[in-house]
Amino acid sequence: MLLLFALMAVWGMARTITGVVTQASDGEPIIGATIQVHGTTRGTATDVDGRYAIEANDGDVLDVTYVGMEPVSIRIAQGKTVINIELKENAQVLSEVVVTAMGQTQEKKKLNFAVQSLDADQVTAGAATNFASSLQGKVAGLQVSTGGGSPNSSTQVIIRAISSVNNSQSNEPLMIVDGVPIRGKGSTLADINPNDIENMTVLKGAAASALYGQEAANGVIMITTKSGAKDGKVTVNGSASIEINMPMRVPRVQQSFMPGTRGMYKENSASGGWGPYLRAEDRIYDNVGNFLGTGLMQKYDLSVSGGTERFNAYGSVAYLDHDGIVPKDYKKQLTVFLKGQFKPSEQVTIQLSTHFVNSKARGFGNSMSTIYAWAINRDMSDYQTLEGHVNWSNRYDRWDLLTDLQRIEAGVSPYYGRYKDKSQTESNRIMLNGQIAYEPIKNLVFTGKLAYDKGYSTYESYTVPRLYDGDLMDPNADDVQQALASYQSRYGSYSFQPSRGEQFTAQFLATYQHTFAQDFNFNLLYGMEWKQNSSYEASIYGEHFQLGGEFYSYMNTDFTNGDLLIANHPTLYHSKYNKYGYFGELRFDYKGMAQVSVTGRYDGSSRLRQVKPTYFYPSVTAGVIFSELFHLSNSWFSYGKLRGNWAKVGKDCPAYLFTDTYKQWTLFPDGGYGIDPTVSRAIALEPEMTNSWEIGADLRFFNSRTRLDVAYYSTTVDNQIVSVRVSPASGTILQTRNEGTIENYGVEATLNQDIFKSADFDWTVTLNYSFNRGRVKKLPEDVIEIQGTQYGDIFPVARLNGSTTGISGKDYERDPDGNVICDANGYPLISSAKGVYIGNREPDFLLGLGSSLRYKNASLSFLMDGRCGGDVVNVTGRSLISNGMDHRYDKYRNREIIFNGVQAVTGDDGAVTYVKNTTPVVLDQNFISTYFPVSSNFIEDGSYIRLSYVTLSYNFTPLLKRSWAVKGLSATLTGRNLFLLTKYTGNDPAIMAAVSGGTGGMGIDNYNVPSTRSFNLTLKATF
Repeated sequence: MLLLFALMAVWGMARTITGVVTQASDGEPIIGATIQVHGTTRGTATDVDGRYAIEANDGDVLDVTYVGMEPVSIRIAQGKTVINIELKENAQVLSEVVVTAMGQTQEKKKLNFAVQSLDADQVTAGAATNFASSLQGKVAGLQVSTGGGSPNSSTQVIIRAISSVNNSQSNEPLMIVDGVPIRGKGSTLADINPNDIENMTVLKGAAASALYGQEAANGVIMITTKSGAKDGKVTVNGSASIEINMPMRVPRVQQSFMPGTRGMYKENSASGGWGPYLRAEDRIYDNVGNFLGTGLMQKYDLSVSGGTERFNAYGSVAYLDHDGIVPKDYKKQLTVFLKGQFKPSEQVTIQLSTHFVNSKARGFGNSMSTIYAWAINRDMSDYQTLEGHVNWSNRYDRWDLLTDLQRIEAGVSPYYGRYKDKSQTESNRIMLNGQIAYEPIKNLVFTGKLAYDKGYSTYESYTVPRLYDGDLMDPNADDVQQALASYQSRYGSYSFQPSRGEQFTAQFLATYQHTFAQDFNFNLLYGMEWKQNSSYEASIYGEHFQLGGEFYSYMNTDFTNGDLLIANHPTLYHSKYNKYGYFGELRFDYKGMAQVSVTGRYDGSSRLRQVKPTYFYPSVTAGVIFSELFHLSNSWFSYGKLRGNWAKVGKDCPAYLFTDTYKQWTLFPDGGYGIDPTVSRAIALEPEMTNSWEIGADLRFFNSRTRLDVAYYSTTVDNQIVSVRVSPASGTILQTRNEGTIENYGVEATLNQDIFKSADFDWTVTLNYSFNRGRVKKLPEDVIEIQGTQYGDIFPVARLNGSTTGISGKDYERDPDGNVICDANGYPLISSAKGVYIGNREPDFLLGLGSSLRYKNASLSFLMDGRCGGDVVNVTGRSLISNGMDHRYDKYRNREIIFNGVQAVTGDDGAVTYVKNTTPVVLDQNFISTYFPVSSNFIEDGSYIRLSYVTLSYNFTPLLKRSWAVKGLSATLTGRNLFLLTKYTGNDPAIMAAVSGGTGGMGIDNYNVPSTRSFNLTLKATF
């Protein structure tokens, strides 16, 4: 009887539970939400109206989940039959909206390719004037190299790896601002005020950037600028920053020896330290330290934002004044930005923006060699006489013993050039962007975009005379006159170089979205794009000022010297090309859990019009949120998605490769012009073609407090455009062809962890990890490497069956185990082979660790970035060693050392074995100049760990009274480059000699201005 009553009680409580699942934010019903009785297999899903019905008992727990929403568990109260449920958005995960190709916004959960976004605070974190230089470590797979610590140093950004080995082909990503491309690459981001940026998205793979076409073969950096508020209020924000910059890790020079040769004094030894020991009475000058001072940066920002849903606007003005650590190295920049949006009707939206930049700058370039080589017993700052002429005695102790030919070639103090000569680059740039969107019916939108990016630049400089009356003993002597013919600049020179570049872009987009059968959604995009680039560069240059005084102009140079006029003839170069494309995308989505997309683009380029100028490339992506499809979400596993894609992207060639280049042939009877056979030209070319595939996963744990995104990619780039030697019978020596293949593969991972979250305290950590392996699989016959810019006998190269960022040069003879072979006297044997593969600049992996902590109104954040592996060419260190200025000579010069190597021993049977070298040699100038200046000695490990920045800020807003005009107030203190741990003996391993295409100039330390350690104080106020 008791059992019967118990069974009746149990079955009596079983019933149908019904209700509606809605979004907490707007009350809209949620279609496809999963409701499951906890611990059982009973489950259902909501219909098109968000309704559900499920069999359950009193006391059962209903688990309710939906993609992008925080899961909810509800216990069924006794007798309750209707349970309505509200789900809140999971702000950290699936409701995240990112800007993707063509300015379209999508939920990140629906993307099937690697993409990483930074918000406004993350972009500006680190307080760098060019925010591109502080991106290292913030984005997985992104590598940033800088040209040193000058305000005018260039910046190069590479996403994943290089795709072209041709030195004329850029490997930097396409830059997009508000949906349209702009001119330039990493360095051009300095023209954008970081405080105007709302967010930045990095599209990494070919599938992510396929819609942008050939210029996006290296990825895309997309910037969305701030817009006006729509709450009907006007907000004014102002900020002021001051920053000091101090040189860090400056190469040290020896403090014991004067200039000379082989340890002996030699009069008029102008530089270096190969002379005898300094005498007790000799004074030592810190020429390097005195030349490098403390830089000062000031920046002021003012922005106004306001409006309504119908009309809103944002405007800002910023002024930057940055003096570098080198005398007269400066940059002054004014930036004005205006952006407005107007909705004349519900169907039409108009957006206009203009961006104006004026900058005045004077750089220093890679010019530190003279400073490092200046003799320590001579004061480099004593550079001029009372008359303002060159003070020759501060470098030459017996000027009277120099011949006129030696005086003509005499060098001056760098101070003389910085303070007496003048040079300045003034640039003006304007970027106009107009967009209009029309939505005739719901979800059908037509968008037209016009963009114009134009920049003018003028470089004007003069050098004052170095030689005056009396400096030469017999200026009319024949040999002196002959030498002066090539040194007229010693009497002053003038240069003026104007240039202009412009880009016009027109785009048309049509998008349509439709939902059918309740669970299926498709999006259709079709577009057209036309782009034209044109530019010119001109130069006039003159030498030998005719009138004394400060008449430093082109009209005061020598026009009577015919040979000089021919050598310095004006130049003018024009360039113009256009590109067009038709593209489309079709995306399918099932219940927000599975997505498939297909894209195609048909491009044309005027650079290839002599052959086939058009080409087509597609992409396919797919992804599934398996945690929702298989109802896997639980207390520790929140979300999981798998994605994959394949894409093909073309890339055209540099301009004018099909055009013959002419030069004047003085050997012709009439002195006329003929084809220059040393300039490569093309007969037939196809675009370089990238085939890429990628798989990835997005995993979230512990209610999405732990978030992991990982991707593996593989890329093959065929039809590499390279120049090869051909038979002179063809009329030229070099020819440009499609011959070569490179491959890249790698892994990227991003881990975000919310360690603690509460109303008063937040702590979040982000870890970025990536590695890439780039290999050259094919080159033209008999070609083993494609070389970049030469540095002595060292070349950055793309090496066959080796790295795309290798290094080649001279090396020693080595045994089978790689040990250096020494002769019987202990001296190393130098190999006669040239172009030996001696290094790889590609890192083993990159790492970035960032953290942000907030306690009430105070916050602390930092970023550490690191690199394992990746060789660096220390050209600067090579010079210090060669000219006797390396600081290690204080301890080791003229001492016996044993070179780390082996000696060959031949046995009675003729077999050669190798034993450890134990024969000492003397470390003197003879040894260094004869046996040590071998390329491989200056290839160093570039591994490092850097504390990129630490930022401490405090928000004073809660302390303000409502009646005050100031509505917000904060102060931020930032330190950059506070710590650098590395085995590299030079200044900074994350260095590059210059921005260049192909195998690139990253990892080349070539007399750059040293990197700086900076401290920045910023005050912000809101009115």
